[in-house]
Amino acid sequence: MLRRAGVITSVSVLLLMLGAGSASALALVAIAPSSGAVVTHSPTQVVLTFDGALGEQGNAITVTDASGKRIDDGSLEISGAKALVGITTLTSTGVMTVDFQVVGVDGVSLEGSSNFKVAESALATPSATASATPTPVDTLPPLETSTATNSFWSNLKSGGSGILLGVLLLTVLLSRLARRKRR
Repeated sequence: MLRRAGVITSVSVLLLMLGAGSASALALVAIAPSSGAVVTHSPTQVVLTFDGALGEQGNAITVTDASGKRIDDGSLEISGAKALVGITTLTSTGVMTVDFQVVGVDGVSLEGSSNFKVAESALATPSATASATPTPVDTLPPLETSTATNSFWSNLKSGGSGILLGVLLLTVLLSRLARRKRR
């Protein structure tokens, strides 16, 4: 019985060591226009920057206006840790929503959303008698905080806490079985 317990412990430690090194997460570190910003010019693109390189497949970014109409042009570009999508010529103001789903090169996925507001002045055509003094624009608090969540399955696939929990449960069960057989 003592030999069996040693084997169980050795296998458990080996599995823990294999899973511990591969756990990773992907996080959004910057977005332009930033979450909650009020833009006074018509943006031509949205750029998202992550803390790890993105894969070429499985990525999607959509930008919608206040009515839910899609305003991105669908031209998603991935370059290392950056993702960029173009925006069509804006015809409305208000809150714009950026929704994203990205996959890192290691297979970890992340999804989330962010908002920014387009001010009336972003759509205005500059006049020949425009004032030389810029008018300050108030920055509002974030309309909706940028949110991002890692997928449970991607964390499990990349060696997350699921492996640790499984090994721990297996060790406890096998230890109890070994104790019952000794009695």
